[in-house]
Amino acid sequence: MSIKTLLQRATQLSRQLVVTVWLAGATMAGAQASDFSAPDGPNVQVSLVSEVTGVEAGKPFWVMLRQEIRPGWHTYWRNPGDSGAPTEITWDLPAGYSAGEIQWPFPERITYGPLVNFGYNNLALYPVLITPPADVVVGTATLRAKVRWLVCADICIPENTTLTLTLPTGTAAGIDMSSQAVFLAARQKVPAVIDLDARWASVGQQLVLQVPLGGDPKQVRKVDYFPFTDGVIENPAAQQLNLTDNNMTLTLAQGWDYSAASSLDGIIVVYENVGFDGAEDVVASAFEIQPAARSDIATAPVASGTGIWTAILFAFVGGLILNLMPCVFPVLSIKVLSLVQQLGGDQTRIRAHGWVYLLGVVLSFTLIAGLLIGLRAGGAQIGWGFQLQSPWVIGLLVYLFFLIGLNLSGFFEIGTRMMGLGESLVQREGYSGSFLTGVLATIVAAPCTAPFMASAIGFALTQSNLVALTIFAALGLGMAAPYLLLCYSPALLRALPRPGAWMARFKELLAFPMYASAIWLVWVLTQQAGSMGVLLILGGLLLLVFAIWLVRELGGSLLRRRVLMVTAIILVGLALSLPIQLAGPATGGESQDRASAPSQSYAGPTYSAYTDANLASLRAAGPVFVNLTAAWCITCKVNEAVALNHEAVRSAFEAKNVEYLKGDWTNQDAEISRLLEAYGRSGVPLYLLYAGATGEAQVLPQILTQGIVIDAINGLP
Repeated sequence: MSIKTLLQRATQLSRQLVVTVWLAGATMAGAQASDFSAPDGPNVQVSLVSEVTGVEAGKPFWVMLRQEIRPGWHTYWRNPGDSGAPTEITWDLPAGYSAGEIQWPFPERITYGPLVNFGYNNLALYPVLITPPADVVVGTATLRAKVRWLVCADICIPENTTLTLTLPTGTAAGIDMSSQAVFLAARQKVPAVIDLDARWASVGQQLVLQVPLGGDPKQVRKVDYFPFTDGVIENPAAQQLNLTDNNMTLTLAQGWDYSAASSLDGIIVVYENVGFDGAEDVVASAFEIQPAARSDIATAPVASGTGIWTAILFAFVGGLILNLMPCVFPVLSIKVLSLVQQLGGDQTRIRAHGWVYLLGVVLSFTLIAGLLIGLRAGGAQIGWGFQLQSPWVIGLLVYLFFLIGLNLSGFFEIGTRMMGLGESLVQREGYSGSFLTGVLATIVAAPCTAPFMASAIGFALTQSNLVALTIFAALGLGMAAPYLLLCYSPALLRALPRPGAWMARFKELLAFPMYASAIWLVWVLTQQAGSMGVLLILGGLLLLVFAIWLVRELGGSLLRRRVLMVTAIILVGLALSLPIQLAGPATGGESQDRASAPSQSYAGPTYSAYTDANLASLRAAGPVFVNLTAAWCITCKVNEAVALNHEAVRSAFEAKNVEYLKGDWTNQDAEISRLLEAYGRSGVPLYLLYAGATGEAQVLPQILTQGIVIDAINGLP
């Protein structure tokens, strides 16, 4: 199966997932208010407008869906481009009435990063032809329309409402003069359907589209082509225009779903300057085209956009670096240890285990991406590491790391079906171990944000579903690549130390990073669920260790063995039930006071808790430094210890009168999530330096030093 086919199938699945979640979210998130000044109101005001004052028997008439869009936001065309979803209208009409298709106005190219969407800003008008039956009687007719739409800025929100329009029926009716202006504006935006002998050809990785509309290069400002079919062109790539007296020729880049059987039906929008004496007065004209595939077209080269590939490269490099992070390295070391044990073994089996491990990692990353896409499409404000905002997940991970540590220390042995920790790679049962180790490595990578990784993930979560899934898959490929390389390189394997007694000691040594990880997670739990949450988990650990001890003591009579086994099972069940008690909304434990009450050992600048209101008020008075962090973010804690918790940094802040806000994302916080999204990030850390009341913040690097922070502060005016 080719890579292109895999991409096509992945896109189909991801779009089905997002559309399903979007429809569900739109059903729950109805647009009730109609005032943009209301912060919780809809971002789009909608209404139904009739062109006629009444309905005559058998005489079709036009109605219109009108969308007034909040400034800075946009809705989508029938083909939304690289992300988004088109507006949908579901009609509930009186018996005998029928509704035609939406007459889509031509869209704009809406650039977001290196990608391009097709949609509408400010105002969108959708005419629809309604046909009444031939036997309309005197009375009234009520037209109902269930409308769903997706509106986006830096985030996307599904909205919906049900509109009604009641018209008199069965009597002579005329044009409603009050709606003529809006219908005139709508018809000017609907592409004209004319018989144009348009044609196209494929040359290399390019598509050349030729339309028999001549133009003056001095007057034509630009020509945009919008295909009806998603994926046939690379939307962000430049559309190179060549004008002659007889033809407009556009050279396009082939898209991810292009094939020889693709249709290039769509519209072109021509922007011309009709002003006199050098005055600029640009008007747009749109035409629907149905080009035929031809080979007799002159071609020209086209440059393809590289933004997506840069993001994929960043994700791959970030995945490579993840292997060196303290939350992942112990797990990878265990897998490398198992490879050392198999030196000289069946190379085919070893390589197969490498691919199974890669599958576990990549599949886990793409599943996380799918879950993030679905939840965010439904309106949830979450990002990378969101699962660690759940205390019960933290509790289960404490169990997992502590048990792995006990196993490595030799307190008990686990079979080949348990994560493949040190088991034989040549046994078929061990494939599940390799797969589950990949899953485990992905889970423990959640609190880590490696260099290059945050910008790639933040970019992914603001783009189309295919791009997001591809970037997350690249992250997983980068993380799994070193292990797969070892599996494929006998030379590298031979360079590793030979099996011997040192392996038993090294295995025992690896237990201590596991214990350290468990201790760190317990500390995270104190920030989320307080002392009671920690007590529950420590009690669960006691029950698990006691259960393992009972199983080790199995022996003697059959009755004794059964009693011990049943007791052990009951203890394990009780232990697993304890984290479930933490599954409710996070209480925050002691974290509520953490942002406003620095410890006595803290030497850095005095800080207060981040809120939108605090940021606004402090920016009005002068510069503000914002630190978005979380208790489970190792990178955050290292940066605070190395770069922020120092007297020199405090002095720099005081010299420039810089206020310090600390946003704690250990538990979910909608305000912090919105700020992260505003700067293209899906997770912490994020460091922002605002110079004052106006302008965007300066974004500092993810890895901080004292020098970076002080230089940024000293650079303030």
